[in-house]
Amino acid sequence: MLRLRASLLVALLVGLLAPAAAQQLPGPTGAINDFAGVLSASEVQTLTALAEDVERATGAEIAVATVTSLDGLTVEEYATKLFAAWGVGQAGKDNGVLILVAPSERVMRIEVGYGLEGVLPDGLAGQVIRETFTPAFRDGNYRRGIVEGTTRVAGIVRRNQPLTDAELQALAAAQSPASDNDAMLPFVLVPFLGLFVSIGFGMAGAGLGARAIGPIVFGAVFGGIPMALGASVGMPRGAWILAGIALLALVIGFRLGRRPGSRASMRGSSKKAGNRWVWGMGGSSSGGSSSGRSSSGSSSGSSSSFGGGRSGGGGASGRW
Repeated sequence: MLRLRASLLVALLVGLLAPAAAQQLPGPTGAINDFAGVLSASEVQTLTALAEDVERATGAEIAVATVTSLDGLTVEEYATKLFAAWGVGQAGKDNGVLILVAPSERVMRIEVGYGLEGVLPDGLAGQVIRETFTPAFRDGNYRRGIVEGTTRVAGIVRRNQPLTDAELQALAAAQSPASDNDAMLPFVLVPFLGLFVSIGFGMAGAGLGARAIGPIVFGAVFGGIPMALGASVGMPRGAWILAGIALLALVIGFRLGRRPGSRASMRGSSKKAGNRWVWGMGGSSSGGSSSGRSSSGSSSGSSSSFGGGRSGGGGASGRW
């Protein structure tokens, strides 16, 4: 019994301590920390010299880390924790950048300190990832991706030029290109809006044929709103298609409105008013007056190798 209790106690302690051990962050070995072993010694030396050169010129600190595992964290969580634990950047200036790559999980992140968010905003960090890091990573060439990507980041930090509003807008536009779903939008939205357009303008045409003002007003509003919506969402061809549907429905409705049965239905209680224009809006003479208005009712400690900077939570992540 004593041995059983001891075994249970050991198992409990292991279960409690395992998550903490699993998320123990590595300590920095310098500016370039190749824990995943993807870089050669000469590449580590080259990138270390590059980071030191940037720090001498600007005071900003660049750290690179490759890891074998994110220990169950998202890349954003791991990068934030590692940045805080290492203190990348100068204290008070927060001018640090962390480039984190997890080859086995096919994900990376550029984490940017507060002081560099104007120089390396999220959109630009994402552009660097998409254009320089991940293309090489997809080819399995982690060395080239890390060296070229880090060199590009270092060049941006060394220039130390905050982006203008125009440059930020261009980055935002490039970050959200038209997707396949956007290309399919007219094929989905036009039939949906066309249903309401046909009903609305069909009713407006029937009102014209029956010389009833109410159906014209209601139909124009009911069909005009979806037409305006189709034009406002950037579907020029779709807007022309909706206009064609509206014209066809208007003609058909006009012809139907001139028929005696439809005319009586459109003019409602005013159907005996001769050929004069009336308000109308349907309803029957036996059912009392009818209104066209519907009733709505119802880790490890910081290392002295970095200056103690903080992350601003900015940056970008990428997958391949």
